[in-house]
Amino acid sequence: MKSFLRILSLLKPYLPYVFVAALLNMLTVIFSIGSVGALIPILNLIFDTPGTDLSHAAEWKLALAELVESYKVEHGPGKTLQTTVFLTLCIFILKNFSRYGALYILAPVRNGIVAQLKKQLHDKWMALSLRQHSELKKGDMLTRATADLNEIEWSMLKGMEGFVRDPLMILGTLILLFTMSPKLTLLAIAIIPISGGLIATVGKSLKRSANQAQEELGQNTSALEEVLTNLPVIKAFVAERAMSSRYQASLKLWTKHMVSVFRKRDLSSPIAEVLGVSLLLIVLYLGGMEVVAGRSMTGGELIAFVVLFYQLIPAFKNVTNALYDIQKGNASAARVFDVLDLEEARNGHIAPTDQQWNEDIRLKNVFFSYDDTEVLKDLNLLIPAGKTTAIVGPSGSGKTTLLYLLAGFAHPQQGSISMGSLDLKKAELKAYRNKIGWVPQQPLLFNTDFENNIALGSEHNTAKINKALEAAYCTEFTSQWTQGKPIGEGGASLSGGQRQRLSIARAFYVNPKLLLLDEATAALDNESEARVQKALEVLMKERTTVVVAHRLSTIKDADQIAYVEDGKVVELGTHLELIENGGKYSALVNLGNLNADS
Repeated sequence: MKSFLRILSLLKPYLPYVFVAALLNMLTVIFSIGSVGALIPILNLIFDTPGTDLSHAAEWKLALAELVESYKVEHGPGKTLQTTVFLTLCIFILKNFSRYGALYILAPVRNGIVAQLKKQLHDKWMALSLRQHSELKKGDMLTRATADLNEIEWSMLKGMEGFVRDPLMILGTLILLFTMSPKLTLLAIAIIPISGGLIATVGKSLKRSANQAQEELGQNTSALEEVLTNLPVIKAFVAERAMSSRYQASLKLWTKHMVSVFRKRDLSSPIAEVLGVSLLLIVLYLGGMEVVAGRSMTGGELIAFVVLFYQLIPAFKNVTNALYDIQKGNASAARVFDVLDLEEARNGHIAPTDQQWNEDIRLKNVFFSYDDTEVLKDLNLLIPAGKTTAIVGPSGSGKTTLLYLLAGFAHPQQGSISMGSLDLKKAELKAYRNKIGWVPQQPLLFNTDFENNIALGSEHNTAKINKALEAAYCTEFTSQWTQGKPIGEGGASLSGGQRQRLSIARAFYVNPKLLLLDEATAALDNESEARVQKALEVLMKERTTVVVAHRLSTIKDADQIAYVEDGKVVELGTHLELIENGGKYSALVNLGNLNADS
């Protein structure tokens, strides 16, 4: 129950609410018991049994009977009955008022804890490295942030409410029942170990089934997310039936586990009720014998005893259901904490100085792999400060991975990347990335307006935004756009070229010390590429730039070109030098693989 205890630890900021709710729950128990106890004088009045001549009755019952008798003598039976009924009604109203008050107070606690966990999950995902994200399934992560958190709120936290109130109800009721008839009450207690054993057995099985169901729901959501993301490919290759079969198989497994969960959870109610009703009939029989013998209770008290005892049945059922709900929610809580417990990417504490930004970047004996696939193998490269370094090579040679390492998205497993005397492993990543401009191959945009997409993570400056839009040749479409209008999910309202130019405008806005371009002009047509290329030339001037490109027009004027193959730099030099050497770069150009005519 570690996850349950961790959920309880989240209650700390809400302790005042919890204390008030606990007080109201205690009042609910008192009024609930009192409302049933108030039935005794009403029934005794109706059946004309004073209850003061019992030989083995509890003192509080005799005192209550004497009080009612004296009031009856003074005011008459009718007035006494009227007063007693009115007082009983008031107690019932107070009982329900306090019960609603407890639920009212706890509502922000339940939602607050879920909101807190949502925020923690959100921040944890942003803190994880891109390499860690590559090992996670997006759909499963979304399931943990939605279905699992809903399960925590509606099962575990709701169950905790009943788990606090109903045991108090059981304890208070049992105390009162003991004073009325110890013998009959002992029979009621006998049901507890029987129920406990059955609850524990079914509860363990329920938790296992609930965990399996939530895991399969994550797989199901992942499959659905992939279909929505890759819908054009599915339609192009007529793969609808295959995808439907795959999704149906996942649904079948999820349905199987959920059916098991519901059946096991629903078993709690009949178990508790059968045991309770069986004992109730025994109580009626033995209590009836007490009334007939005239020893410790009247007929009215027996009815009150039965009502009180019957009040125990739903309380036991609620505790049983609460235990099941907590077990079910515990499985979801464990899945949420599995993510929150992931080790975050390493982060140094040294902020790069202006002097270090003006020094060369050196990659020395760098090794990097994804799982068992080695991508960079003993790579060495010096990136001169204030110069442009172009990275070319065949697909899968490690070009984009190299940019990821330079951006601090991951660190080499072996070797080092340093900027002057500063090893990037020791750099404070936020301070380091604040001076980086990154333009990925696929534009990554948000469903908000142009201004917020450009000033992402930076202070909003309208003049700078307009300047960045103009520099990236975006004004021809942004000027006709409604102010503040979102651009759609991932920039869906824009063309591919417009999305890429907006992504380049973002790099203009941050005025970076280090510019990383990953096929920045790949999505542009020839006319747009020529215009953006001019903008990039201005942006790259006297700035340390690393560019991955397949267009000769993008790299031919670079200060140095590194040809990367099989995770290593195999050729290094200027465009003319590499052409003269007649090596792999020259062959790439001569074959037209660098779009030499562009």
